[in-house]
Amino acid sequence: MSLANVTGFVRPADLGEAFAAVQHGAIPVSGGTAVILHTPSIPSTLVDLTGLPLSGISASEGAFAIGATTTLSEMLEHPGLAAHADGVIAEMLAMVGSPLLRNRATIGGHLGRGRLSDVIPVLLALDATVSWYDGEERDEPLAAFYAAGIHRTPMIITGVAIPALHRPAAAAFRKFSRTHFDLAILNCACRVSLADDGTVHAARVVVGETPELGASVNDAEAMLRGRPFDPSAIAAAATIAATEIPARTDDRASADYRRALAAVLVRRCLADIASRLP
Repeated sequence: MSLANVTGFVRPADLGEAFAAVQHGAIPVSGGTAVILHTPSIPSTLVDLTGLPLSGISASEGAFAIGATTTLSEMLEHPGLAAHADGVIAEMLAMVGSPLLRNRATIGGHLGRGRLSDVIPVLLALDATVSWYDGEERDEPLAAFYAAGIHRTPMIITGVAIPALHRPAAAAFRKFSRTHFDLAILNCACRVSLADDGTVHAARVVVGETPELGASVNDAEAMLRGRPFDPSAIAAAATIAATEIPARTDDRASADYRRALAAVLVRRCLADIASRLP
């Protein structure tokens, strides 16, 4: 590994100065893990975001605001996040890389890199929103942020917000990988909330590393809404997911193998959620 193409290093005084550098091609960094793994191919300047007030986790009435330079370890160890949605965030983060990587990697850098991720499907399932600065403060649902390709434009992610769960609800995460530290061949995050009559009020079924970042299985979500959350509904959602995910073949797995995995992981996630709900 070489950082020979890093030709400058900027410590901005504020977001405006940081964004001005990014507009001219500089690379924003906080933990720096992505730059170490994927060094610049051309001479580049790095912009250090760690001096800006973008770190920390705050909770309010069951919702969480997470600063962009907050590390994955800080998220994993936060008691409120650990309890949120039956602990799905902490459960997932414990499977991301190694403790040393989590100690350095930040949530903003992870989302901004736009590469394969266990984090993104869980945040999508929890209806998270992302905030960024591109000359103005902006925020959007995380799904819309990626759909519009904003992560590929000059901007600086400033934080992530996870809304409260107001109804009986639970979430679950599953991944399949060759070893604990490997990238997942496929992952899945689901969330289900119940209506007063016990039927499904809302559902999220997100499958990632297909090799897309994460895709909601909209037909499975629509099928679940308004019906009893029973084994037949779970089986139907798993079948829909296996049919509709944007599975592709790469050097790690075939599309058919990923579809088979999707059926298993979605069924396991939803069954786990069913066991937790009243």
